[in-house]
Parts: sequence; structure tokens; C-alpha cells
Amino acid sequence: MSKQTKPSIVFAHGLWADGSCFSKLIPTLQAEGHDVMASQHGLDSLATDVAAVKACLARVSSRRSSSATPMAAR
Repeated sequence: MSKQTKPSIVFAHGLWADGSCFSKLIPTLQAEGHDVMASQHGLDSLATDVAAVKACLARVSSRRSSSATPMAAR
């Protein structure tokens, strides 16, 4: 019997925070078997922030099997 893969989770912080605001949540989710990452972006422009989140999503999806779908948390 194959073990079901848990979804990947990517957190993208808002204006008054950075990726470290998820530092207590990420280890808990990882312990439950999720692939978790927080994007770090400088909030310089929308284009650079989107690029940073896309790069983070690409890193997560490249670590998972092709059947897994990364999810971005808000």
C-alpha cells in the first residue's frame, strides 16, 4: 500500500513581516510530513515580490514528485 503524499505549503509574508514570522509554524507542519517553505521578498516592487514567490514555489515543486501540487498559503 502506498503512503499518501501530503501537500507542499509555501507561505508568503505580508507588508509588515518577513518569512521569519512563520518560524514556529513551519517545524510543526514539517513534523506532520508537509514540505514547507516561506518565501523571502523585499517588498521593493510587485514584480520582484512575485518573482521571489514563484522561485520559492519552483524549489518546493522540484523537491516533490511530479504528482504533487504545491499550495501557497495566504
